Amino acid sequence: MALTRQKRSFAVAAACCLIAIAAAALHGGSVSAKEGTSSLDGSRILRNMAAQFSGAQNLAGRVTVLIQKDGVSVSVTGDIKIKDWEQLRLDCESDNPVIPTTIITDGELVAYYMPNSTKPRIAHDPSEIGFPLITDLSLAAFTQLHKTHAGDLLEEKEYLGRKVYMVQVRPEGTEDLLWGKAMFWVDAQSWLPLRVTNLDTPLFSIEFRATDWEEDTQGQLINVTGELIHRGANRVVMVLDLHRFEEGTWFPKKVSLWDNGLEVTQKFSDLKFNVSLSDELFYVEEFEVLRTSLAKGAAFLASRNWEAAVKEYEKVVAIDPYNVAAHSNLGYAYVGIGDEAGAIAEFEQVIMLAPNDPLGYNNLAFIYIDNGIYLERALEMAKKAVELSPGNGAFRDTLGWGYYQLGDYERAVEELTAALELMGETERPWDRALVHYHLGMAYAAQNRWASAEEQFKKALGLDPSLESAERELKQLEKQRLESAE
Repeated sequence: MALTRQKRSFAVAAACCLIAIAAAALHGGSVSAKEGTSSLDGSRILRNMAAQFSGAQNLAGRVTVLIQKDGVSVSVTGDIKIKDWEQLRLDCESDNPVIPTTIITDGELVAYYMPNSTKPRIAHDPSEIGFPLITDLSLAAFTQLHKTHAGDLLEEKEYLGRKVYMVQVRPEGTEDLLWGKAMFWVDAQSWLPLRVTNLDTPLFSIEFRATDWEEDTQGQLINVTGELIHRGANRVVMVLDLHRFEEGTWFPKKVSLWDNGLEVTQKFSDLKFNVSLSDELFYVEEFEVLRTSLAKGAAFLASRNWEAAVKEYEKVVAIDPYNVAAHSNLGYAYVGIGDEAGAIAEFEQVIMLAPNDPLGYNNLAFIYIDNGIYLERALEMAKKAVELSPGNGAFRDTLGWGYYQLGDYERAVEELTAALELMGETERPWDRALVHYHLGMAYAAQNRWASAEEQFKKALGLDPSLESAERELKQLEKQRLESAE
């Protein structure tokens, strides 16, 4: 269908996530008894590494974050709580009116409570919290590696004067871009990774290296300083000072990050591990409303229950006014109930919030084109949508329909034919039906009656409720009868 709705997916921003996943290799934990080399294999060494930081799953403490850029510094201190590696709460102490008093995430949604406000601002990218979440993501990523990958013990070497086991991660599949070639240099006594190499993908190439360490009288590591290196740019992007806390739990005392002139330093203190954290600390009522309304809204759109979809998405944008997907789907639902003014307002909001997203341009263009208004402007928006996403059949349909409305029937047929080829058989039948109808209209405008009739029949075969196609088909049949007389 030329007018396209948007599906919402929750994801951590790529750049921060890649750094966080790589940082997973940095965390160790409680020291276990050294095993004999003969009983070891790569997979067991990976399990031993995972055991070293398992005690840091639920923690509470103090964190100070210093952010510096372009000569401006901002410092924030607060209480931090992390539960199950996904839920995080940060209660800040600051007189700055632009700094939230509380930030809460469940790993998918983020709630920012600003000073003197009881209603949060919602975000869909946990990395927006900034630096305090990196450690949390790292632990979760390492756990995933341990649970889904095996390893091969290749050899024993020395690194920084300590004996290490060289463990090659066995790739889970051909699409395993990050861990497929990863090599862990694991300390033979403390089971802590001192180096991680071969973290290479088409997008980035990074490596972790311990640069200094401190041991106790038994030779167990108690402090490690390490660097995360962007090998392509040949520069350090992160420095971690890792410390072994009570019961052997490893966790950073200090982390520093550099990125495009931005420097962030995070210091932890008063950390306690394996603490009991109530679910109420991480409960955000708006999260529940959003999830419920988004799920219902998507189901109502799929069944073309437009009125119900409007009600659900209106709830979403009232809570989360920056939600691009919700604004887009609300506009789509407004079209369904015939509220074109409401739809136009929503699609204009989409363009404002996401100027590089083709969906807003396409949907606004379609409304203008379908109503025969602002056609030149609409055609430019349709072209922009196709430029941003040339493989989207629905966007090509909008462009083709625009050419039809402007009387360029040859280009209309070209674009509409391409739209059908791109959409294939996986698109919803009523979406493909509308493109067949549009193509039938373009053929009819060229007096290609047989081709037009074929397209109208295909449209009705896919969507018998498409009255416009039924009307045009009856008109063609009437013309045929009149010609026969």
